[in-house]
Amino acid sequence: MAYAIKSKKTEADLSYLPIYGKVKDGREITLVKYEDKHEADVHEILRFIVNDEGNSYPQEDMTTVDDFRAYYLTHDVFVCIDKLTNEVLGAFYIKPNFPGRCSHICNAGFIVKKSVRGCGIGSFMTEQFLRLAKDIGYRAVFFNLVFVTNDTSLRMWRRFGFQEIGRVPNAGNLKGHGYTDALQFYYDLTK
Repeated sequence: MAYAIKSKKTEADLSYLPIYGKVKDGREITLVKYEDKHEADVHEILRFIVNDEGNSYPQEDMTTVDDFRAYYLTHDVFVCIDKLTNEVLGAFYIKPNFPGRCSHICNAGFIVKKSVRGCGIGSFMTEQFLRLAKDIGYRAVFFNLVFVTNDTSLRMWRRFGFQEIGRVPNAGNLKGHGYTDALQFYYDLTK
């Protein structure tokens, strides 16, 4: 029997939001909690990553808003926006990786708009994610499927001190790559 993880948003005090930063190209950015006004932009970024690129998420289709909501919006979501233009540049969710007694271990799904990749948006969001996940009450992070062809993510998790703990052979049938192994990463938030 498959397990289900109930949808739930945090009640933790995150009053330090919004968080401001600056990335490599000098752009000033802001991290905020997701609001309904971000839906179309965040959905389009994820839709492009899943449907058009097809090499970093396991889903094959993210066309409908209902599918997007059911997958991406069930728990806490944070959005990175351009401070000057309010353009959505990226986002990430934080949710339990497992139910019940194991729900203290979270997962996250990062997305960055193609036009701003390489500017440091992902690094900024990763720094904030580690703080937010701990403050929400998670004790660890476990990324199940980081495909070996996703060089950007592999560099990111290693740079931030994630521990590589496993490999899943032929985990995904990715566009342009075929059957591809995935690595698993762990981060202890209690240290």
